[in-house]
Amino acid sequence: MRLLYVWLTTTLALLVLSPTTGAVGGGACDRSCLQGFADQTLASMIAHDAGSLPLAQEYLATENSAPSAPGLMVVWRTASAVKNRFYVIDPTSEQIFLIGTLSEGSTDALLYGRIKVHKAHISELELYTSHSRGQGGFQFSADGAANFPKAWTDVLAPERRASRAELLQAGRSIFDTTVPAPDIGAACVIMEDGKIVGENADVAKSVAPSAGGSAPPAMLNPDGTVQIPCGNPPIRPVDKKARTTIIDEEQGIVVSLAVVHGMVEPYVITEPTESAFVPNSLLQPYTDLLKTQLASGKYHAPALRPTPATQSVAELHRIYDGKLQGLLMLHSTGAPGSHSPWVSP
Repeated sequence: MRLLYVWLTTTLALLVLSPTTGAVGGGACDRSCLQGFADQTLASMIAHDAGSLPLAQEYLATENSAPSAPGLMVVWRTASAVKNRFYVIDPTSEQIFLIGTLSEGSTDALLYGRIKVHKAHISELELYTSHSRGQGGFQFSADGAANFPKAWTDVLAPERRASRAELLQAGRSIFDTTVPAPDIGAACVIMEDGKIVGENADVAKSVAPSAGGSAPPAMLNPDGTVQIPCGNPPIRPVDKKARTTIIDEEQGIVVSLAVVHGMVEPYVITEPTESAFVPNSLLQPYTDLLKTQLASGKYHAPALRPTPATQSVAELHRIYDGKLQGLLMLHSTGAPGSHSPWVSP
């Protein structure tokens, strides 16, 4: 009897802890099941124990677009804690998109990526880490998931939600200018790599109209910069092979993943100068502005020479009440001319 009791107790504990309890018999993995897989993946990073992952017999995995077994990935060697988790969950496709703050000793990195589950095992693992504006190419904060605007955290009543078809269309419009984009909510703000975008007022005035936007709003960020309006400008980057497969109907969020080619350009209004990735489609208005700034004679600090680069981009849109209410872009900068290993050449 004692052996039977121990066996029953152990079995029940495993059922409670296992992320596959929503996929009994190989059925679809529900929201709690997918969250369990994400939690277990993060826990294995912190424990430096990739062997604990429930991987499929044959799986696909990348870290910053480079194929690798999880046990050989950098994050399984450096992670000491994960904070500020945010999940986008799609039981229909059995995928979960995660965003979090990855602690690596005394410093933090922005961690994000995608997990796909098939028959109660991880079949795809696509992870990215960004440690600075240099890696992401844009503004940066590793603590972004802890400071999301209210538009990202409000719980939506069913009548406020967009349909799966509406979310799919909105997601496809992100990197395809032929697909109609949703209207924009008045309070929508743009986030880049965990930080609400804040731009120098003169730069914002020059770039926004050229990109199909408008003059910057009167609202200032705490540091005195202005916000750039949300939207899908007509000269936005295009990727016909962009992947729009993660749709969280409960939260009203759609994720599109794409590859964008461009240039890393100097950002001369700071000293020392910084740098920024500029997609090819937006390059002309930016370089026009840069020429004007340099001709002014006000900027003398050393500046990075413009250099080709390619980015893997994950762009998240939150849509409810029939409008785009939040826009979050996540970037991983790579070698010029590179492509995603997740799509056919």
